[in-house]
Amino acid sequence: NVAGRRCVVVGGGSVATRRAAYLLEAGAHVTVIAPAVSGELAAMKLHVEQRPYQQGDLDGAMLVVIATDDRTVNDAVAAEARTGRVLVNRTDDPAAGDFSVPAHAHHGPVTIAVHTCGVSASAAAAIRRQLSDALDPDWPAILETVAPFRAMVQQRIADDARRQQALARLTGDAAVSAYKQAGAAGLTRFCQQLLDSPPAGE
Repeated sequence: NVAGRRCVVVGGGSVATRRAAYLLEAGAHVTVIAPAVSGELAAMKLHVEQRPYQQGDLDGAMLVVIATDDRTVNDAVAAEARTGRVLVNRTDDPAAGDFSVPAHAHHGPVTIAVHTCGVSASAAAAIRRQLSDALDPDWPAILETVAPFRAMVQQRIADDARRQQALARLTGDAAVSAYKQAGAAGLTRFCQQLLDSPPAGE
């Protein structure tokens, strides 16, 4: 959870641009530090300091993305991060960092993420595309429709086993069939009937 937290991206190229976009999407306050930045990066709603990295740039940061092609700079940023207990993502040496960023795609409430343990970013992106292409396009709408019913099930069914059974039925085969036959209205009726007729024993 980086919402509202200061996050620093050191570097201004394509990889830095993608990482900055991910952080912005997650609600972070992003500062980019690089002598030159991409046009796409410059157009984002973030703070850009167009200069070389210097000691002290990580003050108050929760995490830093190190995305330059200069190993000396990358090592210096990582060293400062270790001293200041700032989490590190190194694009040049993922294993040397504290966290990695998988190739991912959002489809409404569905997130597909692929990680190859640093072997190949391009392979991760290709697999992500394959999985996205194979995803049933109805899943995002199905999940958005059942979301409010999930909270109702949790509130109304006290027994844990029966509650888990009801939650599973919200997105089970019958629920998917209800959506495909009658859209969101059909799925809503299915969910309401589930609430009105809880599992036996309730």
